[in-house]
Amino acid sequence: MAVKAPKLRNLGEAIRANELYRRGDQAWSKGDLRSAFRLFLAAARAGMEAAFSTVGNFYHNGTGVKANLDAALYWYRLAYRSGARSVANNIGCILRDRKKFGQAIEWFRRAVEQNDGDANLNIAKIYLHKGDLVKARSYLDKTRRSPWATEQSKEEARGLLTKMRSKSPKSTI
Repeated sequence: MAVKAPKLRNLGEAIRANELYRRGDQAWSKGDLRSAFRLFLAAARAGMEAAFSTVGNFYHNGTGVKANLDAALYWYRLAYRSGARSVANNIGCILRDRKKFGQAIEWFRRAVEQNDGDANLNIAKIYLHKGDLVKARSYLDKTRRSPWATEQSKEEARGLLTKMRSKSPKSTI
């Protein structure tokens, strides 16, 4: 699927897109999620790159709009191509949930390259699902040791490692 980003053509368009985004942020702060979504979407369609990942998140989570994972992927990919590498983990999650494990791992590895330590946990869970305990353990260890993983992910990784050890008769894990 070719993804082509809208481009701001002049200063006037940039000012207008920025104003739309600012108003969207205000609506979001007030809890008016539907208006916030519409304003962020207008800013994104006008070419404001900062709005691409925001619109992706709104579609992904069903915030102010009905959840639409295809639309979320579209906007996340635009954001990624525009330099917002932080969305790589989100793309990986959608692909994982669609059982496209190879593609998901690819995107999670991109997230790891951007210091998203939690993406290692996502990779480990795929390998656990596939029954590849050696690779799963490796990624769980990476999660535990990562300075960029959240404490929640580190705790989950420790718990999964403990579970793996207790199920293994001769633990080499």
